[in-house]
Amino acid sequence: MSHRIHIIGTGSPFGDDRFGWEAAEALRSYAAIQSIPGSRVKISVLDRPGAMLPLHWRATDIVILMDAVRSGAAPGTRHRLDARDLAGADAPCSSHGFGVASAIGLARALGNLPTRLSLRGIEADSAWTGFSLSPAVAESLPSFVADIAQEALVLTGFSSPAAANRE
Repeated sequence: MSHRIHIIGTGSPFGDDRFGWEAAEALRSYAAIQSIPGSRVKISVLDRPGAMLPLHWRATDIVILMDAVRSGAAPGTRHRLDARDLAGADAPCSSHGFGVASAIGLARALGNLPTRLSLRGIEADSAWTGFSLSPAVAESLPSFVADIAQEALVLTGFSSPAAANRE
């Protein structure tokens, strides 16, 4: 299996909205990710890409979006959605005006969806006003990054799903 994967951390420089950025930066230095040939995995950090998001995944087989989300769940709760889960969503899955769901809808309308597109998110703490990640979100970051790295290894064929389930 040889897929091109684009892992995209989205967000802004403010509080928990930095989560996608922090996760992408942590993945860049993660040993398991560094063992995958560079042509198979690309990691990007995007500042509130809005309608431009689909341009970043052109010619990519698999896209994993990482972002902070607000659904009302407890801060630090993990969310795992794919493009089908977000189809027709009325509200963006982001605190930005034109969010991930809107970008996926636009890409769908333009015939620009990758073969596989998923959103991996962490519930932001709506009460947090700091510039860094809230304690609950920061605590979830290391295991979140490990899970994304393992998923990338499986999707590129550098690790089997059975091995991933044993770890």
